Amino acid sequence: MSTPASSTGASGRTRHRTHHRPVLYSAEKFEREEAAHASARILLMRGRGTDEQMTERLVSFTDDYGIEMLAELWSHASAHSLPGALWRMYWLRDVVHRSPRGVSRAFELGMAEDYRSHVVAGVPDPPSADEVVRTIDEILAGLYTGDMDIAMERCAAFAHVVALGIRTDYARSAGQDGAVPGSHEVKREAVERRARLPRQAQQMEQIAHDLEAVAAQLRAVEASQQVNGGSG
Repeated sequence: MSTPASSTGASGRTRHRTHHRPVLYSAEKFEREEAAHASARILLMRGRGTDEQMTERLVSFTDDYGIEMLAELWSHASAHSLPGALWRMYWLRDVVHRSPRGVSRAFELGMAEDYRSHVVAGVPDPPSADEVVRTIDEILAGLYTGDMDIAMERCAAFAHVVALGIRTDYARSAGQDGAVPGSHEVKREAVERRARLPRQAQQMEQIAHDLEAVAAQLRAVEASQQVNGGSG
């Protein structure tokens, strides 16, 4: 919040100046950010280069402990940070595992709109429910077994194709609310489902954008390290 102050200029008119109170940074917020970054670094450091069984345990972490634990650690972190990227990747995996048929349908609709992203994501054609589950787990495992930027790019492509599929589904269902067979309750649920589609598509597209940004950051850091190492 700011406090106004006044002074008289050469013209005799009163001029108002605004003094801004100093911003007080929350120590608790700073500590949460530090904990998010530290836990993300530790997880990757311990997970990379380990055996296949450990990788599977890390990928399926939320199956045993719930997505809420990771939400507490990382959901508040910047979208363009390492913990923010990890949170989005694990969150997307949770969505796929909870609704594999819905995701596979959206992916199938979306891959016709962007074949390149379909190839980058690496989901087989046709993208069955089992295949989208297997692929998202494979993508997440890439954080620990391969290049992190590639894993993030694949996850971004996956989310992008799903977003396109959701938009296609929304466009195709326009004007069909009254044509849904069944009881009033079934029709109401269909209308509510359709109303959620634009927001779901936007959320998926934002995740794709954020993951691409972090992947680019990782590549830039690696390139800088290579240049500095070569000049040393």
